[in-house]
Amino acid sequence: MLQTAIIIGTPDTCHRIEQQLDLLDPRPVSIGWVITHGSCSANTLGTLDDLESIVAKRKPHLALISLPGAMSELILSIRTRLRRMNIPDRFMPTLEDQISGVGPRTDIAVDVDQLLGRAPRIMDKSAIRRVVTGRRVLVTGAGGSIGSELARVVSAFQPLQIMLMDRSENALFEIDRQIARLQPGLSRRALLHDVVDHEATRTMFSALKPDLIFHAAAHKHVPMMEDHPAAAVENNFFGTVSVADAAADVGAERCVLISTDKAVNPTSVMGMTKRLAELYVQYRNQDSTGKSFSIVRFGNVLASSGSVLEIWSRQIADGGPLTVTDPAMTRYFMTIPEAASLVIQAAAQDDSGGDVFLLDMGDPVRIVNLVCRFAAMHGLRAILPGETVDTVNEGRAGTISVVYTGIRPGEKLHEDLTFDAEAMRPTAHPDINMWCLAPPKRRYIDEIRDTLLGCRDISPTELTTRIRRLVTMAELEAVMDLTAPAGG
Repeated sequence: MLQTAIIIGTPDTCHRIEQQLDLLDPRPVSIGWVITHGSCSANTLGTLDDLESIVAKRKPHLALISLPGAMSELILSIRTRLRRMNIPDRFMPTLEDQISGVGPRTDIAVDVDQLLGRAPRIMDKSAIRRVVTGRRVLVTGAGGSIGSELARVVSAFQPLQIMLMDRSENALFEIDRQIARLQPGLSRRALLHDVVDHEATRTMFSALKPDLIFHAAAHKHVPMMEDHPAAAVENNFFGTVSVADAAADVGAERCVLISTDKAVNPTSVMGMTKRLAELYVQYRNQDSTGKSFSIVRFGNVLASSGSVLEIWSRQIADGGPLTVTDPAMTRYFMTIPEAASLVIQAAAQDDSGGDVFLLDMGDPVRIVNLVCRFAAMHGLRAILPGETVDTVNEGRAGTISVVYTGIRPGEKLHEDLTFDAEAMRPTAHPDINMWCLAPPKRRYIDEIRDTLLGCRDISPTELTTRIRRLVTMAELEAVMDLTAPAGG
């Protein structure tokens, strides 16, 4: 029995689909067209307003939809209505969209190094081998973008065992499956665990006895943490406390906190809680003779989960527009492989611990320039607000609009990588610098804990105020330590 279909689109796209169906043998039976607008023809069954009644009367096996990708909301609405009636659909991009690269289509692999406009960093394999080979390595947040890449890099350098820890079951399952395929002979453990649980983390570390720990588990989305400061405090600060305390208890050789440029002069809840986490790791280092606790800080990671590339890819698939918060906004960027390999190489630096390692992020990138390059790599020309198709592209196909959405809560126009009070010095690695900081005093660490305990019972506004006060105190103490006279 031949399939019967209705065709949904403009009169022009419906006519083209009919012509394409003529090429098939056997040809599906076209019952008629449901048009969005325009004049009716002999093939027209009605308009979109009549869709439900047409389907009820004609009972097609499926619907063929052909509309410009720029009509993404209308397409989604049509598909939703069809699914409510249990009618399967097939989306057929218009010829213009296929040529210009707009609309639902096969994903294009973007070369992120080309997008950044610079050569990728070179991995120092001997340094990684020195710190990883023959050791038990534990990665928290192993299912995330950075954590999973850390796990993949570590697993390639013959660790004695790799331990993958994450509280997301699906993310943990996926990275465990990948490591099993990439390194089938490697001893590994997949640990479904939330590091916020202090006692359970201590018990687990006592059983695992890791030599090297990369603590990548964190909440990272800035606007979301503005609305959920208690979640940020629990995961970013108290999660770090759990990991650092457990690492000290079991005598781990090294514990490395993965931090962010948003911890520098922080204005967001996410950045402030990561700064407090940095301070705790510094404090823990001075209490752990012969062991190293350090911090690696870097900026945005391209192609990570939830990054702008993921958002822009979906927006291109929907026909646009591409969104940028502000035309003046800049960010530091590096790729996932660069970040992961440099984190491990930072752990290999000979230091006494307690320092902040800063990865060389290059020059800050204007987001509006990045979105234009991203569009160009998809065969599109970006039209910025105030520009027209004629001025940008002389009327040719292959354009996509850019809109400015405004800075979101907690965001800054420009990020920093260092505090004014920090003193930088080079390391043996050309892409890694070190900031040597005076560790926080015990009374300050106690105040952080006392102030933030029971954070779930504190109102979001009050909790944010407390976090901000604690970070301000830390900055003042750092300045006083650096400006105090010698011997004083």
